[in-house]
Amino acid sequence: MSDVFRIDVSWLPPGAGPKEFRDTAASLQIAVAGKLATRNDDDWSRSVESATRVSAYPLALWLASSWWRLRWESRPYRNAPDTAWRMSHEMPAAGHGYLWPLVKFDSDGEAITLECCPSNPASEEPIRYLTDFEDSIPAPAFEKTIDEFVGLVLARLDALGTKSSQLHGLWAEVLEERSSAGYSGARRLEARLGFEPGEAPESLLEHFGILLLRIGQGAVDELAPVCHGPQHAVVLAQIEEFASLPGIDAHVTVPRQDDAFGSSSTPWEKGWRLAQMTRDFCGLNGQPVSDQQLSELLGIPVKGLLKGAPGDSRPPLGLVIREAKPDHIKLLFRKRNPTALRFEAARFLAEQVLSPDSETWLPTTDSNTARQKTQRAFAAQFLCPINSLREFLDNDFSPESIEAAGDHFGVSELAVKSVLANHHEIPRDLVAV
Repeated sequence: MSDVFRIDVSWLPPGAGPKEFRDTAASLQIAVAGKLATRNDDDWSRSVESATRVSAYPLALWLASSWWRLRWESRPYRNAPDTAWRMSHEMPAAGHGYLWPLVKFDSDGEAITLECCPSNPASEEPIRYLTDFEDSIPAPAFEKTIDEFVGLVLARLDALGTKSSQLHGLWAEVLEERSSAGYSGARRLEARLGFEPGEAPESLLEHFGILLLRIGQGAVDELAPVCHGPQHAVVLAQIEEFASLPGIDAHVTVPRQDDAFGSSSTPWEKGWRLAQMTRDFCGLNGQPVSDQQLSELLGIPVKGLLKGAPGDSRPPLGLVIREAKPDHIKLLFRKRNPTALRFEAARFLAEQVLSPDSETWLPTTDSNTARQKTQRAFAAQFLCPINSLREFLDNDFSPESIEAAGDHFGVSELAVKSVLANHHEIPRDLVAV
């Protein structure tokens, strides 16, 4: 299994319950980058254990049934996760009477963030999990570990005479869908929209299929999380209506940068480095970016930058639409206040720098996909470069100094705090304060 994400199993003598459960009794250890999610205080043994005693079968069954959503669905950003999301993303949903560690899975498309929370110290349960961490693992490592774990459980069942079970059928279906481009694309879209496999309305999938031919796979991947929730069709209609508005004609002269950092780069690293490359190309030399400079880079008048979203509407996203020539675009802002508009404009610039010429819609949204994370990291570093920010603050992280830095660089105080936290200058929990 992957060293960054491991599910290690030591089989135990058969326990109680149905045969599949008895035959897969195990001492189970789950580790993420060396941190043990299964470390627990065990009342039965009166000791702290690194593994937990469970049946591996219900966990394998839950991972198989939730595979598409675990792999592709982000945490909803408008509201707290509902019961359906939690049942597909939080390990205690494996259930069947076992005490599972509280591990939550959140995908951005390229990596899976695992958040592990300790048990309530006041809990009277005989097993209390102790570890508290959050870490991201590359999607290929996640897939490899899940594949190997489910395969191990199936091999155990086969060896003990159970060659047909719910897990056998479900996992065979998952593998078949993953091997088919058509099924895989549909399941991926359903997951990003928040549906169980096969439960998305056919009309909605057909609508996205038609859109895909016009706007590209990348845009569809970004629109789906925006449409997540019960009003998916309404939100999609709002997006299409928004895209039909005149917008602001723009002409970007900054060249697209090839991603030379490899698949191992995180969205944050990619955005930060590409922003620095773009600043170097523009000769900005660490100085704040003025409204005039930002407007010139986008090829729009300053009044266009400050105009904001059209009418009284609250668009669900911002959008760049490429015209006949890749460097001729239409900008549709959704923000209204000056600092938010500047940040959104920088995200538009990021899309021009990052996106292949074949894509015609370039969305900016509030979702936590890898692409949106990269945009936000790019915008933060482009407008408020960390070295210049450090020099301006001179180790003074008081609220007054952070407010002054926001005014100096033309960004929000939240953006300043985010840049500082990303570079470990302040704790992450101070960002929202």
